[in-house]
Amino acid sequence: MPISRPLSPARMFADLVGTTTPAPERPLLRRVVVMGGSIAGLFAARALSDAAAEVVIVERDELDESADARRGVPHGQQVHALLAAGRMQLDRWFPGFSAACVAEGAFVAPPADLRLALTGRNRRLRSVHPGIMSASRPFLEAMIRRRVLALPAVTVRTGRATGLEFVGETVTGVRVEVDGDERVERADLVVDATGRSSRLGEWLEKAGWERPALVRLPIALTYATGYFAPSEQPPEPPITLLRDLPGRTNVAVYGPIEGERFIVMLSGYDENRPATTIDDFRAQIRDDLPERFTRAAAGEPLGPIRLYHMGDSRRREFASAYRLPARLVAVGDAVASFNPTYGQGISSAALHAVCLESFLATQPDLDVPAYGFFERQHLVVDAAWRMSTITDELRVGTPLPHTVGERVARLLTRFVLTAAPLDTTVEATATAAGFMLVHPDALLSPPVITRAAVAHGRDAACRAQAAARQGLGRLAERLNEFRGHDPVPDEAT
Repeated sequence: MPISRPLSPARMFADLVGTTTPAPERPLLRRVVVMGGSIAGLFAARALSDAAAEVVIVERDELDESADARRGVPHGQQVHALLAAGRMQLDRWFPGFSAACVAEGAFVAPPADLRLALTGRNRRLRSVHPGIMSASRPFLEAMIRRRVLALPAVTVRTGRATGLEFVGETVTGVRVEVDGDERVERADLVVDATGRSSRLGEWLEKAGWERPALVRLPIALTYATGYFAPSEQPPEPPITLLRDLPGRTNVAVYGPIEGERFIVMLSGYDENRPATTIDDFRAQIRDDLPERFTRAAAGEPLGPIRLYHMGDSRRREFASAYRLPARLVAVGDAVASFNPTYGQGISSAALHAVCLESFLATQPDLDVPAYGFFERQHLVVDAAWRMSTITDELRVGTPLPHTVGERVARLLTRFVLTAAPLDTTVEATATAAGFMLVHPDALLSPPVITRAAVAHGRDAACRAQAAARQGLGRLAERLNEFRGHDPVPDEAT
């Protein structure tokens, strides 16, 4: 009997991204409580709505159908992008979602019009992957929320989650404070989707469980976003992302969004903080960026410049925690949040929800810790973490704790990414990894590494030839200068 080999991370990731997990024939759970009604919580509620008779979202903000910014999303006025991986899942959960967003004003950038500096060089993409959707965060969240709250199984409790209830080795509910009174929402499964500031680790430790290890990478990122009416000369292409720029502005992006507006974002690290007034914002654009950014910000300002600071990227290691209670999972930023300039947050949250679907499809024993879920989720977190921290780690000079294998993988990944502008096949794979359509290990396949090596070799040869031609040109100039001098007179000898 042949021995089955475990699937590679790239294959497991591909199975998650391309999932067609059918809905269970009958509910596996009576009642699920999702703590947090932001995008990650909404995705989890959608994934669980097929497996539970009732899904209760506990959220302190009022959840309605409006596209207004919420107090619980302090970065909600900043640029957000919906990568291809997230769009695919939303269109699977809600057929026609992308088309509905475009009909209401969102913009989808085809690859031919999107300049993406995954490698530090800016060029038109030649890949065939779906483009990025450009829309404001409140708009995207409202479009998702309307559809999730319309599901028969989903209801909302307005209140603040303050702790967990346990019976033996199992989580049995969530304590919720409503208008100063506390009640318990009973649950067969509890999902933490309360974001970066999640107190789940604190609650677990206080109750005698293990607090999952927290890994941080300081990035000291500050970014500023402005909204503008269209100018008389719209920028071309209509959406642009520039990365790893020298000087004060490190990352810049603009694009059209719903409401016939342009959104423009500038970001910098450490002391290179972006401008905070309209005049200074435009001056920074003129000083640091191509003219098309000036066009994007030339229209009438639609409100003040909005600033947000993010001190670090972080991840909580649930998969390696040795002691967790049963019937508890966490998703979204409560597990991992990354440098937002890579645009991975929404798509990562969508894939966390896919991990829930995949886990429940195995008919797991829910009276033991959900390590089957956390192992799937760990794969998604690793993929986003490598792509977002691979540059930040070098920039800040703070090495993260990696295994020898991961260190080698990161070195090879950097080698391949720097070859992407030199080879269309390498570029297509790098773009797919950046869009979270494939695992970064796809960059480490022998064919891709071989093409990257050939591209680097060809580029080095071209550079050497150019340097040789330049050197010969300088030599020829010197010879011509020498020949142009008058001979030395005999009297001077």
